[in-house]
Amino acid sequence: MARASTHVARASTHVARALGVLIALAALPGVAAARTVAPGTVGPATAAPTAVVPPMVAPIIVDPALVDPSSPVVRAVGSFLLVAAFGGGILVRRRDLLEQAIADTMARPAVAVLYGLVAYGLVAFAGLYANDLLTRLGLAGPPVGYLAAVVLVVGLSLLGGLGFLVVGTIVTDLFGGRRARSGLVVGAALSAVGWLLLPGPGAAVVWIAVASVGVGGLTRTWVHSSRTVPPDADG
Repeated sequence: MARASTHVARASTHVARALGVLIALAALPGVAAARTVAPGTVGPATAAPTAVVPPMVAPIIVDPALVDPSSPVVRAVGSFLLVAAFGGGILVRRRDLLEQAIADTMARPAVAVLYGLVAYGLVAFAGLYANDLLTRLGLAGPPVGYLAAVVLVVGLSLLGGLGFLVVGTIVTDLFGGRRARSGLVVGAALSAVGWLLLPGPGAAVVWIAVASVGVGGLTRTWVHSSRTVPPDADG
């Protein structure tokens, strides 16, 4: 009986020790999570993770010359797009007008510039007249007052688009065959060159002069079409 009691006591002791170890192992994660770190005692191993800061994106710096309306580059690009838009519209909608303009300009190229300047004068007069009329009617303010500016801008753009389209197509004709689409690109490029190489007033004068060559033939035909045919002496 004594030996049995001894074995029971030893077994109880081993079980108690095992339970103590298990309880201690189970309590370690909670103790570690609940432990507070005093300020100033943070070491390399216990330092809080540093927040990841995304890299700073460098701002995009745009050259002011690329957005300044007075920049030669901006004016050249604007001229190219304007001629391409209005000249392309004429090429698609009124191809016969292009052919007639080329024929009329080549018939008397020496006076084409003068008649082209007459066309620009007529458009400028129409714009100024519309502005004066709206002013007399008390409608010079927006939005009706913008009508005069629209008439002037659209008129000058149409003349420029047609003029440079005609000149560009004539250039392609001189170098191996008439190609209207290539002529449109050549004309638009010619319209941009002056704005790149010359100051503003000089570029405007050259722009109007070159475009006048292209519209001068049609203007001359229109001006002289009002002349009456003299009656036949025989009949």
